[in-house]
Amino acid sequence: MGKIIFLIFSVSILCADENPLIKCNECHGAYVAPPYKKVYKHYLLKYSSKSRVERAMIDFLSAPTFQKSAMPKGMKKRFNPDTHLVFEATIIKKAVKSLIEKEDINITLNLY
Repeated sequence: MGKIIFLIFSVSILCADENPLIKCNECHGAYVAPPYKKVYKHYLLKYSSKSRVERAMIDFLSAPTFQKSAMPKGMKKRFNPDTHLVFEATIIKKAVKSLIEKEDINITLNLY
């Protein structure tokens, strides 16, 4: 029994390190922040390419402000981007790449 618990604990630690969105999920998964789907949609509508979306998201997450957010004014008032946590650059880049990949897959699946 002890070996199983250790194995489960070890796997959960490894998965947490491999999932760059783990810290983001604390708020975006708990509706304290807008869902990823809506965030990505608004950034894609505003910036129109994945590379521009990636740059804009990294810029926002490096120093979050109301003005840098691509979200509509009503969502900004509800979720206040000025209170967004700031993470180190490597985590931000990995998380943004992961988010774009995840949401692109979701968009593709919803087209069919």
